[in-house]
Amino acid sequence: KKEPQKQAYICKSELKIMEVLWEKGETTASQIYRILQNKTGWSKSTSYTVLEKCIIKGFVKRTDPNYVCRALISREEVHANVLNEFADLYFGGSKMELILSFLENIALTPEEPQNFQEMLKANKRPDK
Repeated sequence: KKEPQKQAYICKSELKIMEVLWEKGETTASQIYRILQNKTGWSKSTSYTVLEKCIIKGFVKRTDPNYVCRALISREEVHANVLNEFADLYFGGSKMELILSFLENIALTPEEPQNFQEMLKANKRPDK
């Protein structure tokens, strides 16, 4: 059996498992399977295989009895990891270049630039 190792990269199927856990909290493996069967049509073996990958990657902890699962990584941590990986891969690690590219390539409503500016001011911290 492989030892869990917390990894940053999460694929789409693993994200589906995590979304169930973030929404429901601690949940049994069989409940996760039933939820994903209804949402995605996954078989039991697919759900359990993907869940096992999440456990190995250190995203999920499963305990006995009843194979109760809980998330070990938050939605916010996943978002931060994905953005950092994306910036590293496509923008040479520059978060500023990523943000500028994003802003150049989306259509903003007239109020959104002002809202964005206010959010940046509110998030400005000396430790950043």
